[in-house]
Amino acid sequence: MGWQVIAVLLFSASLALAQAGRIYTAPEPSATGGIVGIVPVEGLTHVLAIDQERVKVFRGSSSGGQFRLEHLPVGKYDVVLVTNGRGVYEGLRLGDEIQSMPTGLRTNLEKRIALADSFFNRYKVHRCGVDGERVLVLVERIRDRLILQQSGEKLDANLRRLEVIELEQATDDWQMIQSRHLYREGEPIEKSPPFLKHAFVAGLSSIRVVDSVKELGTVTLPKD
Repeated sequence: MGWQVIAVLLFSASLALAQAGRIYTAPEPSATGGIVGIVPVEGLTHVLAIDQERVKVFRGSSSGGQFRLEHLPVGKYDVVLVTNGRGVYEGLRLGDEIQSMPTGLRTNLEKRIALADSFFNRYKVHRCGVDGERVLVLVERIRDRLILQQSGEKLDANLRRLEVIELEQATDDWQMIQSRHLYREGEPIEKSPPFLKHAFVAGLSSIRVVDSVKELGTVTLPKD
């Protein structure tokens, strides 16, 4: 491995780890809005509320199957839930469902997504949709190869990330406009860990929050 490659790995690893704490938006103490709900699954590790513009990502808490997000400013939110059973349930508004895409366009879309962050050696497109002239894609990335910290020591962990990528079509190719990270965590080293089991849940989408806590009750999840 050349020193240039090692330098890139060191920089990428330190950047990935440093950004992990900067994904989430600080709650607004003066905001009295929130979201509370129950899902019939155990082991919720991440409860996230994403605003309509995909700029702010708030992190909530959970106990058993109940989740809670507090101090949310007025707005519309989509909720994303991640479990320790490697499941992700999400209500992200990604636009109209794409029924089909020409092979060339799809190939170039996958290529752009792969090249957008080469630090992560594996990725999976969970869902994509059309919003006006842009395509929104929910992508999961995994790095299960050697990760060196800035000190030069090996990081004994894999990294997993969820993000929404926004792309714009340019003839038969795509241009990435922006990416919003939703989740990034280290995991015990495992050879070829599986991607998260994904499900879209309409009950977690477009939740309007005003000045009180929105009670969702029990949210129905799709069966495996």
